[in-house]
Amino acid sequence: MPRTCNSASTHDGCSELLLHVDSEFSSFLNYSPLTNRQHLSIFLSPERNMSIQKHHVWEYPTLSTPKAILRFVFTWLVTLAIFVVLFSRIPFHDVVSLLQQTDMRFLCAGLLCSVLAHLFFSSARFQRVVKMTGCRISFGEAVIIRMGCNPIKGILPFKMGEFAILGYMKERHHLSYARGLLALLSGYMFSFTALIFFCSMGGLFYVHPPLQKMLFAAACLLIVLLIAISIRQNFFRPVVLYIHKILRLPENVRKIIESYDPQTGQAIMIHSLAIEGCKLLIILFSFKSLSIDLPVDALLLWGSMTIIAAYLPMTYWGLGIRESAVIVLFAGYAAPGHLLAAGLLMTFVDGLLPVLLGLFFIRPFLNNWLGSMMQK
Repeated sequence: MPRTCNSASTHDGCSELLLHVDSEFSSFLNYSPLTNRQHLSIFLSPERNMSIQKHHVWEYPTLSTPKAILRFVFTWLVTLAIFVVLFSRIPFHDVVSLLQQTDMRFLCAGLLCSVLAHLFFSSARFQRVVKMTGCRISFGEAVIIRMGCNPIKGILPFKMGEFAILGYMKERHHLSYARGLLALLSGYMFSFTALIFFCSMGGLFYVHPPLQKMLFAAACLLIVLLIAISIRQNFFRPVVLYIHKILRLPENVRKIIESYDPQTGQAIMIHSLAIEGCKLLIILFSFKSLSIDLPVDALLLWGSMTIIAAYLPMTYWGLGIRESAVIVLFAGYAAPGHLLAAGLLMTFVDGLLPVLLGLFFIRPFLNNWLGSMMQK
């Protein structure tokens, strides 16, 4: 039986904005009737499939409407356009030749970092982020959720696959969409904070005075702020109350943030640093696999900016965006062909590999999700 979270229902405290987000997401996915559920038959037993069709409780996302198809095509057109521009300036056969010379030792090290980041640290962080909303799940289920939604994220454009987690948590743990969305946004917020920290540390040694002193002061201020938030709960509370007064946040969202647990926040911050640190190592090993030397300060500064650029929901898996950022930001460290090859390795290790690993978890992910619906 799914465990029930200590959260309010969708009727109490959900703001109109969050309800609008949910309705927009539903219309984007174009939820279809259960009669079109043959796509999931390989994951479900015949008895379960018949039970779902009988209850009509889940609406399977498709890309059958013109609006959804347009967004799907637009994302791929952006991706293709970027690579058309890149390969018009960099010979394709040169990039292929460089990839064939990849040092497999460093590539395997990058693959290990990707597994640690996505399978372990990301799941552990999600478990603790959800805990902040009043919901408790096991680490094993957190792995199933985080990894199982990766193939869905790989199909839907604009990172909309993340919202599959909202549906899972709503049906299995009765976590309202407002709290689920807050959990997802909190994870990105901590990741962005970790990347700003790494970027500041890199800029501290990379940039020459007087900007160096300014970056050093900003980095020190950020460290003090993180420590204060992680250790002192009373430091965080008046800030939230002031923001609530100005922006009129939903009451349930205010209560979640106001009941912030410093130990949980500290653990989330540590896991976020570990996740983004692994991604920086992926960049380093991708360069090393092509015999490109990269200083630590450049890795921290430009690598963090590359990761931030890859988070932009413009293409699938950051494909094209990541490669372009690598060519522009690391222009002084290798030829464009080498940089493009390194960017492609990063996309494979940090973008495509999690999707492939997620195929091993999508079956329990869907079974848990749909099984919870049948019990209603």
